[in-house]
Amino acid sequence: MTLKALVKMLVPPIVLGLYRRIRGPFYIWDGIYTSFQDVPSFGAGFNSDDYAIPRLNDTRRAIQIASNYRCVPTELVEEDALLPLVASLVRRNTEDVLRILDFGGGAGISFVHLKSGLVGDMELDYHVVELEWACRMGPQLFENDHGIHFHRSLPELMEPLDIVFMKGVLMSIEDYAGLLKRLCAYRARYFVFVNLAAGLFRTFASSQKNLPGVLPHWFFNFDEIVGIMTSQGYSLIFKGALLERYRQENLPAAYRLDGGRACTVLFELQTARGDRSKTSPS
Repeated sequence: MTLKALVKMLVPPIVLGLYRRIRGPFYIWDGIYTSFQDVPSFGAGFNSDDYAIPRLNDTRRAIQIASNYRCVPTELVEEDALLPLVASLVRRNTEDVLRILDFGGGAGISFVHLKSGLVGDMELDYHVVELEWACRMGPQLFENDHGIHFHRSLPELMEPLDIVFMKGVLMSIEDYAGLLKRLCAYRARYFVFVNLAAGLFRTFASSQKNLPGVLPHWFFNFDEIVGIMTSQGYSLIFKGALLERYRQENLPAAYRLDGGRACTVLFELQTARGDRSKTSPS
């Protein structure tokens, strides 16, 4: 248990509330930088136990709840519902297996939500690309489920993908344009982005401070992301926003997210009904 967690357990909530008011608001991001290298960063971040263990526990909890819900999957709310919704429409044109690549999918919690939302029997071929901790522990969480697979790098796939899914991860990739192009090489029918920090500002980096340590974090020019995807044969067919509002008063007004909200976007491959024979990134 971390010192911070211990303090929360021992100190009365009224005292914590008073301390937070005196200290002032906490901002997740700070600073405007041109590149990742310019951001002062330190710590293990996504590789630390303080980050990994809560994600593993969240996935265990989701598995337990999903196996016992009575009628409606009560954990399938807000942005977590988008992937199952898109997948349910895609499966209407899929005869055998629904294939999805989840880049940065943690311990597989979105796979749990997907199975909760789909109605009827459907064979799933779900690939999570993640860090070492997830690839080591994830298979243990799903030891009796052969529909999910974990990879430390982009896998070679023998069949075309139906969906590439990215939730809150692109902002942590230094060469985001290169990654998107490699993912587009799979020629998936759809790209689903959830929690994408994008707006009309120029692309910039900031320091993310709600992790173990401080890491660089991109804020994207929305049109730049659309342009990258368009150049790879994809068209934007949906855009929306997350419910959560982020506090960004510490950033210049021109660099803040619209309404303090990250976005959700959906792209479709324009040749989806044509040749999708290329199934692995070059």
